[in-house]
Amino acid sequence: ASSLSTYTDPAPAQIDLQGAHDLIYSAAPGGSSGAVGPLVGKVSQSFLDEVRFINRVELFGGMVKIELYAERKVLDESKIRVKFKETVISIFGREVKRVETKGSGVWDYMFSGSVNVKGEKMLLRVMKTPSMFVIVQKE
Repeated sequence: ASSLSTYTDPAPAQIDLQGAHDLIYSAAPGGSSGAVGPLVGKVSQSFLDEVRFINRVELFGGMVKIELYAERKVLDESKIRVKFKETVISIFGREVKRVETKGSGVWDYMFSGSVNVKGEKMLLRVMKTPSMFVIVQKE
């Protein structure tokens, strides 16, 4: 992954992120990679605006959702600081629990750019948080 940094867009942390993005690889254990106990769900990010976003794990085809609300601040061309605000758990579309979440970290972009995979154009982001994450947004 570090060899990709040569090909990244300039200032990858400063790109405008909108809409839904899907996690395709994570080296992180636990919920960040979609693991909730013995279950593994689909992980996505939804950008609400230039600061706020949601990391979401969906289980059982979306019947159960665990959403981690967060804010990001660009630190420089390749780093952002992420602060986690709250976690919301929903079952069948109904919120069952909302709790304040504390924690923050610096995410380092190793690569961000438009790629073409089997004729499909997508935005690819590779980050260290410190675990490796690979996230795509189909265009």
